[in-house]
Amino acid sequence: MSLATQISTARHIARVAEQKIRTSTGLRITLLLFPADTGRRKPEHMLRLVASSLHVDYEQFQAKTRKREIVELRFIGALLLRRFYPHVTLKQIGSLFGGQDHTSVINAISRAYNLLETNDIIFCTKYNNAINTVNLWLKEQ
Repeated sequence: MSLATQISTARHIARVAEQKIRTSTGLRITLLLFPADTGRRKPEHMLRLVASSLHVDYEQFQAKTRKREIVELRFIGALLLRRFYPHVTLKQIGSLFGGQDHTSVINAISRAYNLLETNDIIFCTKYNNAINTVNLWLKEQ
């Protein structure tokens, strides 16, 4: 079985499990899927690293605020999660960001790309700092 088929099957099983739990208990949960062989390379670890590289507390990813520094933190986090963890769904990224909807994540990624394309100095500096830190972290492992 190919890796793509395995990922697709795992996502289907997770969706079915989430639906069964919701209908049985009324609780909404999100199951995060990632390969077991990643060791310390979990999405949460990368987000902690990104937050510390930008001198922001990790819990700010889930903050319900529109402050520029926090919004840009989520933009960068979403971009890097899509780049380094393509198996993590938009819904799962939203849950890491305090239960945001998948469309909010799509919007965040789109706005981040727009800021990069227009060479927004503040955002590009933060993005470059975060990507360099993540690349160093990945090389260590």
